[in-house]
Amino acid sequence: MRKFILVSHGTLADGVKNSVELISGKQKNLISFSMKEGQGPVDLKQKIKSVLNENKRYEIVLISDFPGGSVNTLLMEFLQYQNVYLVSGMNSMLVLSMILNQADIATCIKAGIKAGKATIKQIKIEQNEQEDDFFD
Repeated sequence: MRKFILVSHGTLADGVKNSVELISGKQKNLISFSMKEGQGPVDLKQKIKSVLNENKRYEIVLISDFPGGSVNTLLMEFLQYQNVYLVSGMNSMLVLSMILNQADIATCIKAGIKAGKATIKQIKIEQNEQEDDFFD
């Protein structure tokens, strides 16, 4: 079994968890931790460590908001665990894809990243070059 832990600056992790569960239903294997104003990464460290220690038999996928940030740097410390994987660049489709994927962990992560990237687009309304004449 797998557990997914979303971790972010601000409330992004909580928001993504909420969005994913609105689409897919309540997920027992999805946890979120948000670093709120006045907190630092150290405030999250013990909470995450506790979840990891309680779930040593599970594959744990940590998902951070963006690479290079203090949250992601904190999560890198947990890569010493054999059952822990880290993905950065959190968005709803990345998480939803991974939550619903039953494939092996490498395939799950690869598919999640692909799905997450595929949703990043600029949306434009195309103007019709010809005017439609409805009265002809």
